[in-house]
Amino acid sequence: MIGQFLGHYRVVAKIGEGGMGVVYRARDEVLHRDVALKIVKKGADLGPSAGQNLLREARASSSLGHPNICTIHEVGETDGELYIVMELVECRSLRAMIGDTALPAESVLRYGVQIASALVRAHDKGIVHRDLKTANIVVTPEGLVKVLDFGLAKRAAEGISEAATQSFLTTQDASTMSGTLPYMAPEVLRGEGADYRSDLWGLGVVLYEAASGRRPFEGHTGFEISSAILREMPKPLGPPVPPGLWAIIQHCLAKEPNQRYQRAGEVQAALEAVQSAVNVSPEPGADRGGPTTTVLHSVRHVPVRKGDFLLLVGTTKGAFILRSNTQRTRWEVGGPYFHGYAVYAMAYDSRGGQHRIWASTQNYWGTLLRSSDDFGRSWTNPQEATLRFPADTGVSLKNIWQIGLGRPEEPDALYCGVEPDAPFRTRDGGETWSLVRSLFDHPHRPRWMPSNGGLALHTILPDPSDNQRMYVAISAGGVYRTDDGGQTWKARNRGVRVMFTPDKYPEFGQCVHKIALHPAHPERLFLQNHFGLYRSDDRAENWTDIANGVPSDFGFAMVIHPRNPDWVYIVPVESDQFRCTCDGRLRVYRTRNGGGSWEPLMRGLSQKRAYETVLRDAMTMDCLDPLGVYFGTRSGQLFGSRDEGKTWEKILDGLPAIVCVRSAVVEDASAGPRPRLPKMALPTSPPSKSRATHKSRRTKR
Repeated sequence: MIGQFLGHYRVVAKIGEGGMGVVYRARDEVLHRDVALKIVKKGADLGPSAGQNLLREARASSSLGHPNICTIHEVGETDGELYIVMELVECRSLRAMIGDTALPAESVLRYGVQIASALVRAHDKGIVHRDLKTANIVVTPEGLVKVLDFGLAKRAAEGISEAATQSFLTTQDASTMSGTLPYMAPEVLRGEGADYRSDLWGLGVVLYEAASGRRPFEGHTGFEISSAILREMPKPLGPPVPPGLWAIIQHCLAKEPNQRYQRAGEVQAALEAVQSAVNVSPEPGADRGGPTTTVLHSVRHVPVRKGDFLLLVGTTKGAFILRSNTQRTRWEVGGPYFHGYAVYAMAYDSRGGQHRIWASTQNYWGTLLRSSDDFGRSWTNPQEATLRFPADTGVSLKNIWQIGLGRPEEPDALYCGVEPDAPFRTRDGGETWSLVRSLFDHPHRPRWMPSNGGLALHTILPDPSDNQRMYVAISAGGVYRTDDGGQTWKARNRGVRVMFTPDKYPEFGQCVHKIALHPAHPERLFLQNHFGLYRSDDRAENWTDIANGVPSDFGFAMVIHPRNPDWVYIVPVESDQFRCTCDGRLRVYRTRNGGGSWEPLMRGLSQKRAYETVLRDAMTMDCLDPLGVYFGTRSGQLFGSRDEGKTWEKILDGLPAIVCVRSAVVEDASAGPRPRLPKMALPTSPPSKSRATHKSRRTKR
């Protein structure tokens, strides 16, 4: 082949040879660059159609476009020769770098994060690698990882029988197993085929090998290696391997797929958390430096007085505090606080005479829980995350979705619902937090499935009539209830339908979007599901469908009238695929008979080309008379009603995507100096676009 042409590629030299093909260095005579050219073998081992399948899958993987994935420039066929043209990477394989010794933990974590990131991209595109191993992972002199041979991958829904057959063919010939069989997941050896979790097994083997210099499952023959993979546990890795890294490897190497990580993003987040701890953890007693409180001088603040009414608005780029009096006709706007951070959860805590605002802040560097006791002028500035998973869990905190206050008689108790799927609890006002292990270690948890938003615990409801009872909702795990103060949890989803599993009414696995209850009738709960509206009259033992007269039973937000327990408000959206208001009409729906019927509330809301989305925590109510209802949209518009939803007014627009709205009446306040702020009156009729834009800009100057 040396000196020959395949298309416009001139073969220069042979680089290497593997089971599926020969790799050459070639010259692209059109673009004048060197490339790697893989020519697929025509051997009988490929089967009659495997070459064409390989070509098809290489074309699919060429769209991945990720810095940690070797770029495929072109795939084609010339004179019966199937070939794949890839970027030429000057590097060493991870296998060669490991040699017979282990890599430093810092290197293992750094490379592991990049490999996991590559898998995230591939899995998002529906592509499973199937052959992840140290031999096809290379590292550039600058430390950049490149995962090779995604051209050999198989789409997740295809070729299961072929994958199983290939695994058995491989095990019959020990000479071809090196670098392949030792990385195979147990389910592949059992003939069940590979999916995303099989790649995570392969990643676990790669991490183990890099951290220890040996593979976790070894043997002299294919039978011995297969037997070890199916039955044996890997030898434990002690120091200098960090306990957190060992926990991640163990989690990846669970024999059953449903007991492993379910997404590559979870592995990446866990590795990043351990990496951060390894790189920056101070010695015990060391001064971490940095202020524990941040005073914000360059942000507009609202002057807060006793009796004022507040709206706390969290967006994907910061938080805002809106102040008004109880008439709610004129608003002052403070913020943005945490400029550029996503604020998915906020809460106002007035227990014990305090006026504390809680906010979760998330950006590239992680998620922190902060609080302010002076209405936003200063905020706590944690030097490390107070909410974090123990090292033995092998997972790291991705987001705080919910901040729930404890009961009035426990002013220092709070709860946080987080991603991945767990509740945290504090008994000392947020100084220290602990994972509620009873739910995190629940036997159902390995089979909970991530929804589009991740595997999130987003609703926490203490029962006001029983201090031992609490409900949580998990997407996609369902509703769980504890009757013994959190020692045990039981699934409570009977009657709630699942659209995406063969069993339409499973014990758990529902993608619940929100649950709500009223203190006057704690035995009754309402539920907004991923398709479905439900009510329970027996503390979630059974659920009844109440989607009577709504344009869609899909939605996110759900709130209950504080004085009328039969009144519930929702904002339906069209479907899972088109998560916008139905027919392009922005309508809030209300039931006044516990779900017997629903009525649209739309006066003052756009009924034409209003393709809006209201997320699960972007709707709230106040306790004033007449009652107010408020919601924010992903397009950055904030709406309010001062008459229980009969009429609506736009309070503010031009914000980043709104993900959280909370309300509060200030019983007492001592916020220091009261700066003068420009005021914005609510329009009595919808303003023109130019006028509304002008008002929005004026409040943010």
